[in-house]
Amino acid sequence: MASLRLLICFVLCCSFYTSSSDRKSDNYPDSSVIESPHSNDAACSESLQGKDTPSKRVNLNSDDIIPEITFPEISQEDFKDAFNVLDECLVMQPGFGFSFPFIAPGGHYGACWWQIDTSLALNGTKWVNQQFSENVLRGFANVQKPDGRIPLYGYDNVSGYPTGSSLPKLFGSAYAVLKHSNNKELIQTTYDYLKKYMDWWFSDARRDPETGLITGVFEESFPPVENQLITVAQVDLNVEIVVGCNILGKLAKQLGIATDYMKYSAFESEMKAAINKYMWDENTGAYYSYLVKDKKLDRSLFCSTFDPFRLHIVPRERISEMVSMLTDDTFFYWDSNPITSAAKTDKSYNETVGTYNGAPAWSGDIWTLRNEVVIQGLEDIGRYDLAAYLSLRTVNLFNANYAEFINPADSSGHGEKRYAWSASQYIQILIEDIFGIDYNGFNNTITIQPNLDESLSGKDISLERLLLPDGNRLNLYISKGADSTRIRYRIDGENKDHHIIISLPTNGSIVCEVANRSKKQIKPTKIKKGAALVYQINNGKKYNDEFTFYE
Repeated sequence: MASLRLLICFVLCCSFYTSSSDRKSDNYPDSSVIESPHSNDAACSESLQGKDTPSKRVNLNSDDIIPEITFPEISQEDFKDAFNVLDECLVMQPGFGFSFPFIAPGGHYGACWWQIDTSLALNGTKWVNQQFSENVLRGFANVQKPDGRIPLYGYDNVSGYPTGSSLPKLFGSAYAVLKHSNNKELIQTTYDYLKKYMDWWFSDARRDPETGLITGVFEESFPPVENQLITVAQVDLNVEIVVGCNILGKLAKQLGIATDYMKYSAFESEMKAAINKYMWDENTGAYYSYLVKDKKLDRSLFCSTFDPFRLHIVPRERISEMVSMLTDDTFFYWDSNPITSAAKTDKSYNETVGTYNGAPAWSGDIWTLRNEVVIQGLEDIGRYDLAAYLSLRTVNLFNANYAEFINPADSSGHGEKRYAWSASQYIQILIEDIFGIDYNGFNNTITIQPNLDESLSGKDISLERLLLPDGNRLNLYISKGADSTRIRYRIDGENKDHHIIISLPTNGSIVCEVANRSKKQIKPTKIKKGAALVYQINNGKKYNDEFTFYE
């Protein structure tokens, strides 16, 4: 039985494959169930070509747009290679309704767009080519169906499975690109189709009327095993719906649409309540998928149990128990190679070696997709200390190893060895979670909030010539000592309109003094965020400064 995702790609993009017979799984039907109008290599290749293919290749990896990094165990060559992976996965001849170049998954998956892969790639590409990233958003508008659904992938036909979509990472990736944009038309257009997309999720096509939970099939959740509609409400899917509602609410507020802001804020609250009511098990202290027809929990323990850290879905009183499970090496390899996609204690636990084999590869191996959402969630609940540790372990595991997934036993990469979303999320975690850089065109701010693991104490790290969407370049230098953190920055360029915010999150320690370059004491604003205190300096429009935070 061959892996379904690979088989789909085989019939779609046969001229781009080197092999298909080596992908095996007992979870999926054989190739006879995949219907395709393509009868030969020429037809497969022709179907992928758009009518208006740009004559000049999109630039994603030249030295003049890639920032320069200084970081323990990460060379500039390693860092650049992540952008090389994105370039290798770039499809300049779009098709299947997509009218702009996009990022494909990579390797054997061919030159077809997939919603989740193409979305996640934007988290890396937005730091080197904003125009390309914005055009990808325009491409998604072109492939949306009349009912609001955005398909799983280009061909949108998998026999034996209901017509479906994808785990909707598009909401988060689109918002990240829009924050970097000053194109009001693009913001409005993207909002309009994301709104229709969310309304599709809340329609009878996916929502269980009794619980209010959203149910998924195939790659609307991972592991991708379900093939029956309105049967299973998965934790990862429902958390992404909460995130999507939150994003739509913020976009509605930005656009001045009060009724929509109220609508999606209400949906967000409803979904949080449903997750906590139906998916939580008090006895084990974990969240599980809910079988809506059987009205009971699916007891398989996946690392998506921690996804409800996002946006503080989890009530405060449950956090300590969940954190204990996360950091107990018995479950998810926290002490060595975190985090395994399934608990080591679960009967489904499996360490896949070699090619992707469907659900088993999502039942033990390490994926950036899984780690990144937990990192974001830990930050949301104020456990910056744990987020810093997981961020550093994740980039170390995937550094110069941009594979589809990693075997936790020996850190070796498997599946596709040059995988787009792994490279993209590696870039994202380094720039946004470790160096802590956030560019927000909506409120005209640039925030620098590094979050460094204790193992980086005594180390100097830097990120230079980071290309900002306004054309400026950010140069950032950070030194972490035993009881102090020095943050020095310089922004080069003509645009001087952004307000600069410098901040430092702490867990368990107190910043007793902040001094600027002239050794003058500065009084920071203290912000309580969950378990953390965040010390913040609003530095106006000063584009060259330095602060030392003393604990």
